Amino acid sequence: MYEGERKSRLNEILYALSDTTRLRILNILAHSEQNVSSLVKLIQESQPKVSRHLAYLKNVGLIEARNQAQKRIYSIKADVFEKYPFLKALICDLAKVEIFANDLKLLYSAT
Repeated sequence: MYEGERKSRLNEILYALSDTTRLRILNILAHSEQNVSSLVKLIQESQPKVSRHLAYLKNVGLIEARNQAQKRIYSIKADVFEKYPFLKALICDLAKVEIFANDLKLLYSAT
Protein backbone atom coordinates (compact mmCIF):
# COMPACT_ATOMS: atom_id res chain seq x y z
CA MET A 1 0.00 0.00 0.00
CA TYR A 2 1.34 3.42 -0.95
CA GLU A 3 1.63 6.28 1.54
CA GLY A 4 -1.20 8.18 -0.16
CA GLU A 5 -3.47 5.14 0.01
CA ARG A 6 -2.66 4.70 3.70
CA LYS A 7 -3.55 8.33 4.43
CA SER A 8 -6.75 8.02 2.43
CA ARG A 9 -7.76 4.86 4.34
CA LEU A 10 -7.01 6.52 7.67
CA ASN A 11 -9.10 9.55 6.64
CA GLU A 12 -12.00 7.23 5.78
CA ILE A 13 -11.71 5.46 9.13
CA LEU A 14 -11.52 8.69 11.09
CA TYR A 15 -14.57 9.96 9.21
CA ALA A 16 -16.38 6.71 10.07
CA LEU A 17 -15.59 7.34 13.73
CA SER A 18 -16.96 10.88 13.58
CA ASP A 19 -20.58 9.70 13.64
CA THR A 20 -22.26 8.75 16.93
CA THR A 21 -24.48 6.08 15.35
CA ARG A 22 -21.48 4.37 13.75
CA LEU A 23 -19.61 4.53 17.06
CA ARG A 24 -22.60 2.99 18.83
CA ILE A 25 -22.67 0.18 16.29
CA LEU A 26 -18.92 -0.44 16.64
CA ASN A 27 -19.21 -0.41 20.42
CA ILE A 28 -21.91 -3.08 20.33
CA LEU A 29 -20.15 -5.19 17.71
CA ALA A 30 -16.93 -5.08 19.73
CA HIS A 31 -18.82 -6.98 22.42
CA SER A 32 -21.10 -9.23 20.38
CA GLU A 33 -21.87 -9.92 16.73
CA GLN A 34 -25.37 -8.80 15.75
CA ASN A 35 -27.87 -8.76 12.92
CA VAL A 36 -29.55 -5.59 11.66
CA SER A 37 -32.81 -6.09 13.53
CA SER A 38 -30.97 -6.55 16.84
CA LEU A 39 -28.97 -3.38 16.25
CA VAL A 40 -32.16 -1.49 15.39
CA LYS A 41 -33.67 -2.53 18.73
CA LEU A 42 -30.54 -1.77 20.70
CA ILE A 43 -29.83 1.71 19.37
CA GLN A 44 -33.45 2.58 18.54
CA GLU A 45 -32.79 3.92 15.08
CA SER A 46 -34.58 3.07 11.84
CA GLN A 47 -33.58 -0.03 9.90
CA PRO A 48 -32.57 1.98 6.79
CA LYS A 49 -30.33 4.24 8.89
CA VAL A 50 -28.65 1.31 10.65
CA SER A 51 -28.18 -0.48 7.33
CA ARG A 52 -26.56 2.60 5.76
CA HIS A 53 -24.14 2.90 8.66
CA LEU A 54 -23.33 -0.81 8.52
CA ALA A 55 -22.60 -0.50 4.81
CA TYR A 56 -20.28 2.44 5.45
CA LEU A 57 -18.40 0.60 8.21
CA LYS A 58 -18.10 -2.45 5.96
CA ASN A 59 -16.84 -0.38 3.02
CA VAL A 60 -14.04 1.18 5.09
CA GLY A 61 -13.03 -2.28 6.32
CA LEU A 62 -13.94 -2.08 10.00
CA ILE A 63 -16.65 -4.73 10.02
CA GLU A 64 -17.62 -7.81 8.06
CA ALA A 65 -20.84 -9.71 7.45
CA ARG A 66 -21.69 -13.35 7.04
CA ASN A 67 -24.92 -15.07 6.18
CA GLN A 68 -26.61 -17.21 8.80
CA ALA A 69 -29.89 -18.70 7.67
CA GLN A 70 -31.98 -15.72 6.52
CA LYS A 71 -29.94 -13.10 8.37
CA ARG A 72 -26.68 -11.22 7.87
CA ILE A 73 -24.55 -11.24 10.97
CA TYR A 74 -22.15 -8.34 11.46
CA SER A 75 -18.94 -8.35 13.47
CA ILE A 76 -15.74 -6.38 13.83
CA LYS A 77 -13.10 -7.69 11.42
CA ALA A 78 -10.56 -9.90 13.18
CA ASP A 79 -7.54 -7.77 12.31
CA VAL A 80 -9.01 -4.32 12.95
CA PHE A 81 -7.62 -3.87 16.45
CA GLU A 82 -4.18 -5.00 15.24
CA LYS A 83 -4.20 -2.57 12.31
CA TYR A 84 -5.69 0.30 14.31
CA PRO A 85 -4.75 -0.05 18.00
CA PHE A 86 -6.25 3.37 18.76
CA LEU A 87 -9.66 1.90 17.91
CA LYS A 88 -9.42 -0.66 20.71
CA ALA A 89 -8.59 2.13 23.18
CA LEU A 90 -11.48 4.19 21.85
CA ILE A 91 -13.95 1.32 22.25
CA CYS A 92 -12.79 0.77 25.84
CA ASP A 93 -13.29 4.46 26.62
CA LEU A 94 -16.75 4.57 25.03
CA ALA A 95 -18.12 2.43 27.86
CA LYS A 96 -17.52 5.41 30.16
CA VAL A 97 -19.93 7.59 28.15
CA GLU A 98 -23.58 7.26 29.13
CA ILE A 99 -25.13 6.59 25.71
CA PHE A 100 -22.61 3.85 24.93
CA ALA A 101 -22.84 2.37 28.43
CA ASN A 102 -26.63 2.23 28.04
CA ASP A 103 -26.28 0.38 24.72
CA LEU A 104 -24.15 -2.25 26.46
CA LYS A 105 -26.62 -2.56 29.34
CA LEU A 106 -29.38 -3.24 26.81
CA LEU A 107 -27.17 -5.70 24.97
CA TYR A 108 -26.37 -7.69 28.08
CA SER A 109 -29.92 -7.58 29.43
CA ALA A 110 -31.18 -8.98 26.10
CA THR A 111 -28.87 -12.02 26.24
